[in-house]
Amino acid sequence: MSVLVTTDDGYHIFSSSGKHFTSLEGHRVEGFTPGPGGTWLAVIDSNEIWSHGADGEWTPLAKSEANLTAVVAAADAVFAGTRDARVLRLASSGALEPLSAFDTTAGRDEWHAVGPPLSVRTMTATADGGVVLVNVHVGGIPRTSDGGASWQPTIDVDDDVHQVLAHPTRPEIVVAAASVGLCRSRDGGATWSSTTEGMAMSYARGVAIVGDDVAVTVSDGPWSERAAIYRASVDGGPVARVTGGLPEHLHGNIDSRCIASDGKVVALADGAGDVWRSAEGFEGFERIAEGLAGVTGVAVA
Repeated sequence: MSVLVTTDDGYHIFSSSGKHFTSLEGHRVEGFTPGPGGTWLAVIDSNEIWSHGADGEWTPLAKSEANLTAVVAAADAVFAGTRDARVLRLASSGALEPLSAFDTTAGRDEWHAVGPPLSVRTMTATADGGVVLVNVHVGGIPRTSDGGASWQPTIDVDDDVHQVLAHPTRPEIVVAAASVGLCRSRDGGATWSSTTEGMAMSYARGVAIVGDDVAVTVSDGPWSERAAIYRASVDGGPVARVTGGLPEHLHGNIDSRCIASDGKVVALADGAGDVWRSAEGFEGFERIAEGLAGVTGVAVA
Protein backbone atom coordinates (compact mmCIF):
# COMPACT_ATOMS: atom_id res chain seq x y z
CA MET A 1 0.00 0.00 0.00
CA SER A 2 1.17 3.52 -0.81
CA VAL A 3 0.94 6.64 1.34
CA LEU A 4 -0.44 9.66 -0.50
CA VAL A 5 0.21 13.15 0.84
CA THR A 6 -1.82 15.91 -0.82
CA THR A 7 -0.46 19.46 -0.88
CA ASP A 8 -0.89 22.93 -2.33
CA ASP A 9 1.31 21.75 -5.21
CA GLY A 10 0.17 18.30 -6.27
CA TYR A 11 0.62 15.20 -4.17
CA HIS A 12 3.36 12.81 -3.13
CA ILE A 13 3.20 9.03 -3.47
CA PHE A 14 5.37 6.99 -1.11
CA SER A 15 5.30 3.32 -2.13
CA SER A 16 5.77 0.41 0.25
CA SER A 17 9.04 -0.36 -1.56
CA GLY A 18 10.45 3.06 -0.66
CA LYS A 19 9.95 4.83 -3.98
CA HIS A 20 8.76 8.45 -4.09
CA PHE A 21 6.70 9.87 -6.95
CA THR A 22 4.76 13.09 -7.45
CA SER A 23 1.57 13.82 -9.38
CA LEU A 24 -0.64 16.79 -10.35
CA GLU A 25 2.17 19.28 -9.78
CA GLY A 26 0.94 22.84 -10.06
CA HIS A 27 -2.50 22.01 -8.66
CA ARG A 28 -3.83 22.33 -5.13
CA VAL A 29 -5.11 18.88 -4.13
CA GLU A 30 -7.29 18.15 -1.09
CA GLY A 31 -10.11 15.96 0.15
CA PHE A 32 -8.69 12.74 -1.36
CA THR A 33 -11.39 10.08 -0.79
CA PRO A 34 -12.76 6.83 -2.29
CA GLY A 35 -15.38 7.42 -4.99
CA PRO A 36 -17.98 5.32 -6.80
CA GLY A 37 -16.94 2.12 -8.56
CA GLY A 38 -13.44 1.88 -7.14
CA THR A 39 -12.43 5.38 -8.18
CA TRP A 40 -10.82 8.07 -6.04
CA LEU A 41 -12.06 11.64 -5.82
CA ALA A 42 -10.28 14.88 -4.94
CA VAL A 43 -10.92 18.60 -4.85
CA ILE A 44 -8.58 20.28 -7.32
CA ASP A 45 -7.70 23.98 -7.25
CA SER A 46 -10.64 24.66 -4.91
CA ASN A 47 -13.23 24.75 -7.72
CA GLU A 48 -13.19 21.32 -9.35
CA ILE A 49 -13.72 17.66 -8.48
CA TRP A 50 -11.56 15.17 -10.34
CA SER A 51 -11.83 11.39 -10.50
CA HIS A 52 -8.96 8.89 -10.60
CA GLY A 53 -9.97 5.65 -12.33
CA ALA A 54 -8.58 2.17 -12.87
CA ASP A 55 -6.65 3.47 -15.90
CA GLY A 56 -4.49 5.54 -13.55
CA GLU A 57 -5.56 8.84 -15.09
CA TRP A 58 -7.17 11.87 -13.46
CA THR A 59 -10.33 13.15 -15.18
CA PRO A 60 -12.27 16.34 -14.36
CA LEU A 61 -15.70 15.33 -13.05
CA ALA A 62 -17.37 18.60 -12.09
CA LYS A 63 -16.66 22.31 -11.71
CA SER A 64 -18.24 24.93 -9.47
CA GLU A 65 -17.99 28.66 -9.01
CA ALA A 66 -18.06 27.97 -5.27
CA ASN A 67 -14.84 27.36 -3.34
CA LEU A 68 -14.91 23.65 -2.57
CA THR A 69 -13.39 22.24 0.60
CA ALA A 70 -14.44 18.57 0.72
CA VAL A 71 -15.99 15.79 -1.34
CA VAL A 72 -17.63 12.49 -0.39
CA ALA A 73 -19.30 9.61 -2.22
CA ALA A 74 -22.35 7.89 -0.73
CA ALA A 75 -23.05 4.82 -2.86
CA ASP A 76 -23.24 6.34 -6.37
CA ALA A 77 -24.01 9.89 -5.21
CA VAL A 78 -21.30 12.56 -4.90
CA PHE A 79 -21.55 15.51 -2.51
CA ALA A 80 -19.24 18.50 -2.06
CA GLY A 81 -18.83 21.01 0.76
CA THR A 82 -17.96 24.67 0.33
CA ARG A 83 -15.97 27.38 2.05
CA ASP A 84 -19.17 29.25 2.89
CA ALA A 85 -20.71 26.22 4.64
CA ARG A 86 -22.95 24.95 1.85
CA VAL A 87 -23.43 21.46 0.42
CA LEU A 88 -23.71 20.62 -3.29
CA ARG A 89 -24.72 17.37 -5.00
CA LEU A 90 -23.50 16.14 -8.37
CA ALA A 91 -26.47 15.95 -10.74
CA SER A 92 -26.82 13.60 -13.73
CA SER A 93 -26.15 16.64 -15.92
CA GLY A 94 -22.67 16.91 -14.43
CA ALA A 95 -23.45 20.12 -12.55
CA LEU A 96 -22.89 20.58 -8.84
CA GLU A 97 -26.28 21.71 -7.56
CA PRO A 98 -26.81 23.35 -4.15
CA LEU A 99 -28.91 21.51 -1.59
CA SER A 100 -31.21 24.21 -0.28
CA ALA A 101 -32.32 22.03 2.65
CA PHE A 102 -28.81 22.23 4.11
CA ASP A 103 -29.12 26.01 4.28
CA THR A 104 -32.13 25.65 6.59
CA THR A 105 -30.65 23.06 8.95
CA ALA A 106 -32.11 23.62 12.42
CA GLY A 107 -29.74 25.72 14.51
CA ARG A 108 -27.80 27.13 11.56
CA ASP A 109 -28.14 30.62 13.03
CA GLU A 110 -25.91 29.41 15.90
CA TRP A 111 -23.04 28.44 13.59
CA HIS A 112 -20.11 30.81 13.87
CA ALA A 113 -16.56 31.36 12.70
CA VAL A 114 -13.68 30.68 15.09
CA GLY A 115 -10.34 31.46 13.47
CA PRO A 116 -10.96 30.57 9.79
CA PRO A 117 -14.26 31.61 8.16
CA LEU A 118 -17.32 29.39 8.63
CA SER A 119 -16.96 26.44 6.24
CA VAL A 120 -17.45 22.74 5.61
CA ARG A 121 -14.28 21.17 6.97
CA THR A 122 -14.79 17.43 6.33
CA MET A 123 -17.49 15.06 5.09
CA THR A 124 -18.11 11.32 5.38
CA ALA A 125 -20.69 8.67 4.46
CA THR A 126 -21.61 5.52 6.36
CA ALA A 127 -20.49 2.18 4.97
CA ASP A 128 -23.91 1.41 3.48
CA GLY A 129 -24.10 4.83 1.82
CA GLY A 130 -27.33 5.59 3.66
CA VAL A 131 -26.12 8.54 5.74
CA VAL A 132 -23.96 11.56 4.89
CA LEU A 133 -22.44 13.63 7.69
CA VAL A 134 -20.96 17.10 7.25
CA ASN A 135 -18.49 18.63 9.69
CA VAL A 136 -19.08 22.39 9.72
CA HIS A 137 -16.46 24.50 11.46
CA VAL A 138 -17.97 25.74 13.71
CA GLY A 139 -21.44 24.27 13.26
CA GLY A 140 -21.51 20.72 14.54
CA ILE A 141 -22.25 17.72 12.31
CA PRO A 142 -25.46 18.00 10.27
CA ARG A 143 -26.70 14.60 9.05
CA THR A 144 -28.91 13.43 6.19
CA SER A 145 -30.39 9.98 5.61
CA ASP A 146 -32.45 10.88 2.52
CA GLY A 147 -29.82 11.97 0.03
CA GLY A 148 -29.73 15.58 1.17
CA ALA A 149 -33.48 16.31 1.02
CA SER A 150 -33.44 17.07 4.76
CA TRP A 151 -30.75 17.62 7.41
CA GLN A 152 -30.72 17.20 11.18
CA PRO A 153 -28.20 18.73 13.63
CA THR A 154 -26.44 16.21 15.86
CA ILE A 155 -23.46 17.12 18.05
CA ASP A 156 -23.34 20.40 19.98
CA VAL A 157 -22.11 23.30 17.85
CA ASP A 158 -19.62 24.45 20.50
CA ASP A 159 -17.96 21.04 20.68
CA ASP A 160 -15.92 22.51 17.79
CA VAL A 161 -15.55 19.49 15.51
CA HIS A 162 -12.49 19.29 13.23
CA GLN A 163 -13.08 15.98 11.43
CA VAL A 164 -15.85 13.40 11.10
CA LEU A 165 -15.22 9.89 9.75
CA ALA A 166 -17.43 6.83 9.27
CA HIS A 167 -16.25 3.26 9.76
CA PRO A 168 -15.53 1.64 6.35
CA THR A 169 -17.51 -1.56 7.04
CA ARG A 170 -19.80 -0.88 10.02
CA PRO A 171 -22.52 1.64 9.12
CA GLU A 172 -23.48 2.25 12.74
CA ILE A 173 -20.01 3.52 13.72
CA VAL A 174 -18.86 7.12 13.19
CA VAL A 175 -16.05 8.96 15.00
CA ALA A 176 -15.02 12.61 15.22
CA ALA A 177 -12.17 14.78 16.49
CA ALA A 178 -13.20 17.91 18.37
CA SER A 179 -11.97 20.44 20.89
CA VAL A 180 -13.84 18.34 23.49
CA GLY A 181 -11.72 15.29 22.61
CA LEU A 182 -12.59 12.00 20.91
CA CYS A 183 -16.25 11.70 19.89
CA ARG A 184 -17.92 8.38 19.06
CA SER A 185 -21.33 7.43 17.69
CA ARG A 186 -22.86 3.95 17.60
CA ASP A 187 -26.02 4.90 15.70
CA GLY A 188 -24.69 6.27 12.42
CA GLY A 189 -23.92 9.72 13.78
CA ALA A 190 -27.39 10.45 15.19
CA THR A 191 -26.09 10.78 18.76
CA TRP A 192 -22.61 11.25 20.20
CA SER A 193 -20.50 10.74 23.30
CA SER A 194 -17.13 12.40 23.89
CA THR A 195 -14.17 11.69 26.13
CA THR A 196 -10.84 13.18 27.14
CA GLU A 197 -10.15 10.57 29.82
CA GLY A 198 -6.58 9.32 29.68
CA MET A 199 -5.39 12.13 27.39
CA ALA A 200 -2.58 14.38 28.57
CA MET A 201 -3.64 16.71 25.74
CA SER A 202 -7.20 16.70 24.47
CA TYR A 203 -7.65 19.22 21.65
CA ALA A 204 -8.38 16.72 18.85
CA ARG A 205 -7.88 17.55 15.17
CA GLY A 206 -7.85 14.30 13.14
CA VAL A 207 -9.15 10.73 13.24
CA ALA A 208 -8.52 7.48 11.37
CA ILE A 209 -10.14 4.05 11.61
CA VAL A 210 -7.72 1.15 12.13
CA GLY A 211 -9.75 -2.06 12.17
CA ASP A 212 -12.12 -1.57 15.07
CA ASP A 213 -9.90 1.00 16.73
CA VAL A 214 -9.85 4.73 16.21
CA ALA A 215 -6.67 6.80 16.14
CA VAL A 216 -7.10 10.41 17.22
CA THR A 217 -4.55 13.22 16.94
CA VAL A 218 -4.40 15.66 19.84
CA SER A 219 -2.54 18.77 20.95
CA ASP A 220 -2.96 21.47 23.60
CA GLY A 221 -4.66 24.02 21.33
CA PRO A 222 -5.01 25.47 17.83
CA TRP A 223 -1.53 27.01 17.87
CA SER A 224 0.18 24.13 19.62
CA GLU A 225 3.83 23.30 19.01
CA ARG A 226 3.42 19.62 19.97
CA ALA A 227 1.03 16.80 19.17
CA ALA A 228 0.44 13.17 20.09
CA ILE A 229 -1.60 10.16 18.92
CA TYR A 230 -4.05 8.17 21.02
CA ARG A 231 -6.06 5.05 20.26
CA ALA A 232 -9.29 3.52 21.52
CA SER A 233 -11.94 1.03 20.49
CA VAL A 234 -14.60 2.53 18.24
CA ASP A 235 -17.18 0.88 20.51
CA GLY A 236 -16.11 2.80 23.61
CA GLY A 237 -13.75 2.25 26.51
CA PRO A 238 -10.37 3.64 27.53
CA VAL A 239 -7.98 5.75 25.48
CA ALA A 240 -4.26 4.91 25.33
CA ARG A 241 -1.21 6.78 24.05
CA VAL A 242 0.39 5.52 20.81
CA THR A 243 4.19 5.44 20.79
CA GLY A 244 5.45 2.61 18.54
CA GLY A 245 8.52 4.43 17.20
CA LEU A 246 7.09 7.94 17.24
CA PRO A 247 8.96 10.73 19.06
CA GLU A 248 7.63 11.88 22.43
CA HIS A 249 5.85 14.72 20.65
CA LEU A 250 5.22 15.43 16.99
CA HIS A 251 5.37 18.96 15.56
CA GLY A 252 2.46 21.38 15.74
CA ASN A 253 -1.01 20.03 15.04
CA ILE A 254 -1.70 16.86 13.07
CA ASP A 255 -4.60 18.45 11.29
CA SER A 256 -7.93 17.31 9.90
CA ARG A 257 -7.43 14.58 7.25
CA CYS A 258 -3.72 14.36 8.10
CA ILE A 259 -3.92 10.88 9.60
CA ALA A 260 -5.23 7.91 7.60
CA SER A 261 -5.34 4.13 7.48
CA ASP A 262 -6.50 1.30 5.26
CA GLY A 263 -7.15 -0.79 8.36
CA LYS A 264 -3.56 -1.95 8.71
CA VAL A 265 -1.14 0.70 7.42
CA VAL A 266 -1.30 3.96 9.39
CA ALA A 267 0.17 7.20 8.04
CA LEU A 268 0.25 10.79 9.24
CA ALA A 269 1.77 14.17 8.49
CA ASP A 270 2.53 16.57 11.34
CA GLY A 271 2.60 20.35 11.43
CA ALA A 272 6.18 20.47 10.14
CA GLY A 273 5.36 18.34 7.08
CA ASP A 274 7.11 15.26 8.46
CA VAL A 275 5.40 12.06 7.26
CA TRP A 276 5.29 8.90 9.36
CA ARG A 277 4.13 5.40 8.38
CA SER A 278 3.53 2.15 10.21
CA ALA A 279 2.93 -1.05 8.25
CA GLU A 280 1.55 -2.80 11.33
CA GLY A 281 -1.13 -0.60 12.83
CA PHE A 282 0.15 1.25 15.87
CA GLU A 283 3.64 -0.28 16.01
CA GLY A 284 6.86 0.30 14.10
CA PHE A 285 6.36 3.86 12.87
CA GLU A 286 9.11 5.21 10.61
CA ARG A 287 9.60 8.68 9.19
CA ILE A 288 9.40 8.51 5.39
CA ALA A 289 9.60 12.23 4.52
CA GLU A 290 10.56 15.51 6.15
CA GLY A 291 9.39 19.06 5.71
CA LEU A 292 6.79 18.70 2.97
CA ALA A 293 5.29 22.13 2.31
CA GLY A 294 1.58 22.94 2.14
CA VAL A 295 0.22 19.58 3.30
CA THR A 296 -3.57 19.34 2.99
CA GLY A 297 -4.15 15.68 3.81
CA VAL A 298 -2.98 12.06 3.90
CA ALA A 299 -4.47 8.88 2.41
CA VAL A 300 -3.48 5.21 2.21
CA ALA A 301 -4.25 3.47 -1.07
